Amino acid sequence: MKFEQYVDASRIIDIRSTSFDGALRELVLACNLESSVSIERVVSAILEHERTVTTCIGNGVAVPHTRLNVNIPLTLAFGRCRNGLSLNSSDEYKNVRYVMLMLSSNNEKAYLNTLTDIVHTLQNSVIVESFNRAHSLDAFKGKVLSIFAPQKRKTQEADENANGFFLEEASKLARAAMCSTVLIFGGTKLEGIDFQEIFDDLKIIIAAPKHAEFDTFSANVHFISPLLAPNSIHWLYEFRSAVFLGLSRDIIKYDEKVCCLGSNSHDGTLDTLFMIDVRQEFCTIFSSETQFLTKNIKPEVLERVLSIASEISMEGREGRPVGCLFVIGDVEKIKEFSKPLVLNPFFGYGENERNILSPFMDETVKEFSTIDGAFIIRGDGIIESAGTLINTPEHNVVMPSGFGTRHAAAASISWAAECIAIVVSESTHRVTLFQNGQMLPVVKKG
Repeated sequence: MKFEQYVDASRIIDIRSTSFDGALRELVLACNLESSVSIERVVSAILEHERTVTTCIGNGVAVPHTRLNVNIPLTLAFGRCRNGLSLNSSDEYKNVRYVMLMLSSNNEKAYLNTLTDIVHTLQNSVIVESFNRAHSLDAFKGKVLSIFAPQKRKTQEADENANGFFLEEASKLARAAMCSTVLIFGGTKLEGIDFQEIFDDLKIIIAAPKHAEFDTFSANVHFISPLLAPNSIHWLYEFRSAVFLGLSRDIIKYDEKVCCLGSNSHDGTLDTLFMIDVRQEFCTIFSSETQFLTKNIKPEVLERVLSIASEISMEGREGRPVGCLFVIGDVEKIKEFSKPLVLNPFFGYGENERNILSPFMDETVKEFSTIDGAFIIRGDGIIESAGTLINTPEHNVVMPSGFGTRHAAAASISWAAECIAIVVSESTHRVTLFQNGQMLPVVKKG
């Protein structure tokens, strides 16, 4: 069977999780399903099947699969995990090094035939051994595509050559426009390109979800994890949020011009170039370089909150859209303009247990995002409370049409206290940042 229509390089990943359910989440996320499909429900359905019949097929391979009661095409995602996985203390999953996930709608006629062909292919020890010899992710993707989608592999090689030419021309334009920085949204077709040679003395920033894909790059290349997928239709928001994160980390300076390169196509081929004058782009919210980031807010805290907010905007909770508000900064001053709406779910826990930077806090914050009121977060990342009412009677602001009370509260508290407020809109899914009463949209759902 030909798998070209089901296999795509963007869904071939290195799995970071050490648990089987965590690996499933990464693979489902890579499938980029429509927002109405709950990742947790997909994972639960697969694990329920796994409790009945294991999907481990030998050779260190597992092929988890499920049908969904939604209208989606048959989709494959393939990941490798070098050290095996854990699931309910089973030794079987500890030997798994490769996971091929298959999802489809209930009425997909090719489901069983495709599953059978996948299993037969991956039971071939010669094929699995070729995966073992692929050291980089780029090489692994090439092996997978050469086996499951050889025509796509040829197309990918052609696109890589096209990207190289695009970058060479972009280098000339960046210098002509007096840009000092090049911001590139990384995709599956950028591995192996010598950015340092092409851009020479220019500062290079790669916005890529997984830095490990670019482990051969020079130490002079900076990395930023984007808040959106690289080929979201709202690409202007992607670049703005990436520049914003670069500013917060002091990688990008307030007086710089940035040459932005990315892809407006689904295959990841570079086709978009434009320049951002940082001062002009952000002058409405930051009147000077010194006012860019509230002094007591750590950049990594702001980045983590924005990342969680963007995930909430895209995923919602239990398949339903969610709106919420985060306030980060001078907690003592914020308390003057706030009061609890509900019993504080974070009360009584140690600071290490309620630090937003902890990798175990993401799901907790997402769970409490359904509570009315705001999260109050110290500048060092300690969550002080959730379900908090913001009330600033002397700093009321009038918002443009389409913005509600949550945005008004965010604007007013950012004016009244030394803080940054971040709003996730339940209706539009937009993530908006407020500082000094001014707003900056940074994420819009694609």
